[in-house]
Amino acid sequence: MDNMSAFPILIAVADALSLTKAAKSLNMNKSGISKALKEVEDTLGVKLFHRTTRTVSLTEAGEAYIGYIRQSYQLAMMAKDVASQFSDKIAGTLRISAPMSFGTLHLAKMLPAFMQLYPELNVELFFDDKVTDLITDGYDIAVRIGELPDSSLVARKLFPCTSGLYASKGYLARFGTPTKVADLREHNCLSYSFYQAGQEWVFYQKGKKFSHVPKGSLRVNNSQALIQAVKADIGIALLPHFITVIEGDDTLIPLLTNYQLPDHNIYVVYPEKEYLPRKIKVFIDFLYTQFAVGSEYPQRIKSKADKR
Repeated sequence: MDNMSAFPILIAVADALSLTKAAKSLNMNKSGISKALKEVEDTLGVKLFHRTTRTVSLTEAGEAYIGYIRQSYQLAMMAKDVASQFSDKIAGTLRISAPMSFGTLHLAKMLPAFMQLYPELNVELFFDDKVTDLITDGYDIAVRIGELPDSSLVARKLFPCTSGLYASKGYLARFGTPTKVADLREHNCLSYSFYQAGQEWVFYQKGKKFSHVPKGSLRVNNSQALIQAVKADIGIALLPHFITVIEGDDTLIPLLTNYQLPDHNIYVVYPEKEYLPRKIKVFIDFLYTQFAVGSEYPQRIKSKADKR
């Protein structure tokens, strides 16, 4: 491996300070990462990383070298993006990150049609309900739901993500039906771990805000697991409608329908670039044709500096 082809490996290890995490982000095995580092260090004749069985850190030479190759690699990627604008060929690898439930229920079903349109493009689709770092983890594009953290990413809204409060007929028969937000204190309220807006449930009625912090016997990091618990008469949960329209049935009863819940959005996000790679552009265009809803122009996620 020549030094130039090892640039993304060196950068990934420097960012993660972990061979395991770097290997995961690059979809490589740990031994391949270790071999690449050794080859570069042998070629240069200097040690770039201090490595033990538990820790990885940059040497002084590594700090200097990685600083320069970051700039070089960024320029090389920019040049590649510019060149791609003049080609009709859509090829290479597109790495996509998406939330687990939305990804499996919706995105995975759409993907075969996208791949048939672009047979020379390889797709790596990763599901994770945690908010991934696109730059560090090496993703080209991500689908995200709800509040967007401050960053330099560009976001385009796909469509609104509405939710509702639900319980099963069996649960309500045993424990009664809440008619106001305060009644939820007497119920087993199941919660989702990764709500970007926080754990508090917020409701509005006639311009007045009501809130409830769910307390119950289950907290889970996957919405499909949550809906299964609700259907099994375990408790009450706040569920996104993109799941209930597929996995819901007449045993699920909507609750507190005289209240309004805050609307969130589903976004597609990608790193801000002067020249957007065509593989990202065609995927965004494909999503828009599938959902047929979205903002006309991309919006940049505001950073803290923008808010001042």
